[in-house]
Amino acid sequence: MKKDMGGSCMFKRLSKKITSIITATALVFINTLTAMPINPVFADEGIKYEFEEGNLDNCKAESWTVIDESVKGNPCDISDWSGTGFAYIEQKGSAVTIPVTVEKDGLYEIIIRYCQPFDPVKKVQYLNVNNVNQGEVSFPFCESFKELSAGYVKLNAGQNAIQIKAYWGYTLFDYLIVKEADESIVNLKPTRTLVNSNASDSTKRLYKYLCDIYGKHILAGQQEYCGSHNYNYSDSELTDNESEFEYILETTGKQVAVRGFDFLNYNTTSYWDDHAAERIVEWVNKVGGIATLCYHWGVPNDEGNAKFYYKSDAYPDGTTFSVTKALQEGTEENAIIMADIELLASKLKILQDADVPVLFRPLHEAEGAWFWWGAEGPEACKQLYYLLYDQLTNVYGLDNLIWVWTGYTFQTSPDWYPGDEYVDIIGYDKYNAYDGMPNLSSISSTFYNLVASTNGKKMVTMSENDSIPSLENLINDGAAWLWFCPWYNYYLMSETVNPKENLIEIYNSDYCITLDELPDLKTYPLDGYGNDETTPSEDETTTVEVSTSDEVSSVTETSEVTSTESTPSEGTGSSDIVTTISSDITTTETSATEETEVTETSSIIFVPEYGDVNLDGSISITDIIELNKYFVGTVRFDERQRENADCVHDGKIGMDDAMAIAQYLCGKMDKSDLGKTSSKS
Repeated sequence: MKKDMGGSCMFKRLSKKITSIITATALVFINTLTAMPINPVFADEGIKYEFEEGNLDNCKAESWTVIDESVKGNPCDISDWSGTGFAYIEQKGSAVTIPVTVEKDGLYEIIIRYCQPFDPVKKVQYLNVNNVNQGEVSFPFCESFKELSAGYVKLNAGQNAIQIKAYWGYTLFDYLIVKEADESIVNLKPTRTLVNSNASDSTKRLYKYLCDIYGKHILAGQQEYCGSHNYNYSDSELTDNESEFEYILETTGKQVAVRGFDFLNYNTTSYWDDHAAERIVEWVNKVGGIATLCYHWGVPNDEGNAKFYYKSDAYPDGTTFSVTKALQEGTEENAIIMADIELLASKLKILQDADVPVLFRPLHEAEGAWFWWGAEGPEACKQLYYLLYDQLTNVYGLDNLIWVWTGYTFQTSPDWYPGDEYVDIIGYDKYNAYDGMPNLSSISSTFYNLVASTNGKKMVTMSENDSIPSLENLINDGAAWLWFCPWYNYYLMSETVNPKENLIEIYNSDYCITLDELPDLKTYPLDGYGNDETTPSEDETTTVEVSTSDEVSSVTETSEVTSTESTPSEGTGSSDIVTTISSDITTTETSATEETEVTETSSIIFVPEYGDVNLDGSISITDIIELNKYFVGTVRFDERQRENADCVHDGKIGMDDAMAIAQYLCGKMDKSDLGKTSSKS
């Protein structure tokens, strides 16, 4: 449960932020957008908007029919644009903004028709929604206009602003289509079974816990400093280079739940034991935390030194080690990687022998091609992944690994994905702070793109990052990252990347789980593991028949119950019902071990518990998520839910109610203010 760290006033600083952001966004965007003469076209596939009719900032509407030498692009015919032309974004910082109107709050897919004949690989631009960055969109090379999904974003009922802002520039934009997201993207129902059918019980328990909190909380994580130093290993405690973790504790009064480790020293080219395996055992078994592990896999460069970066202008001393050759038996490269895998397995076995599960993240950021394992394209990389999976799982019998694939959201990213049968969790490494400023965006578009990449089957996490998204953005955008994990040193401790104020807010929120709030994962219940037909909260069904003196009614109620040990913000839910016992109420409860039938009589008066939308007895981020599902039509509310959801007491359920809950969670509104008559006319 949440310990009292003086949190009653910890969010007071957010009150001014929320007010100013709402006011500024409304003034800037509504005033700007209402002046724009734009004519949306309604079609079966969604609502279509022409970019050339949008608000153009340092860019122009053009109507070229060809690309020639005058614009320094690959010569091509581009006469198939729609409307009256297109918007041409050229220089960094230029932007085009489209006013988009939707009928209801919810998650929407953004489809962009573009042409990019300038860069033979891609151009990357920023996607901003209502003045908040939601990630980056990659526009691959093409010589005619084509449609591309830019991802999924949360839009408010009424008018919104969707902006494409130049990062690399030099892209032509024809039109934008907005359509409601598919239900599989909106509802977070990941597979509740690990890909390794022989996974150990402790590994299953950790995975079950992660499934149970997914969409309700985010785990606080931090990568440890590694590389050019040494750890003074101790049998009793972590003793060296703990600066990141000391900084977090001193700044926030809390400690991380997830610690990031790296096996970069475990290779046969330049072996050096920094006791990373022993530190993982210590962190999990003695401290009680969760471990995530990456592997900067070093192989020989031309001088025989271990390097993981591929040789390039940026890394002139990198390696030219060939993945393709390494996959061929009998080659020198194959002998090297097989010896490395044997060494890696021996270190992972130290963990397994200590009954320690680990979130294992090999071959990360492969599509970036700066590491040797991604330098020869997706097929070679995937074959290396399959080899690694087979060796560690089937040959060396390691059943303590939860497999995490760190990918991207580019159009080419599906080509790199190893497949659902080899991956447990999808990761994304976020580095988007720029110009000496932190970027506190939740990048919800990126999150939902990754959710969509597996049709919601896999949980999605922020496996590495620079700036931690702000609590406000995470809640408002519904970006349900499983954990965050800043890289070490500067990436955590610089105010230009992670402001202390933001660290304090997120670490001390009910939404963020820290070390003191983790349950005992060695005994965490396995009930529901492998049951992919239910959501994490569908663990208990109660059938209630109610008879009163005036009328008879039958109610079948599915209560959303998750162990209170795993979700620190949940309560018992007993305070919102006043019951008078009289005669003939039949309640049947069934569990795996017993069936109990109780006959009583009752008249029930429901007292509204404003904000408790999902009827779990507490007010938390899950209630905002439930409202989002209601807005997009994926759930229906009964009379009690509708009454609890009317937080501004205006007789309607809308975005104002979600904002009221968010303001309460951020400390701007007292609980007693929920349900009071709205001050709006």
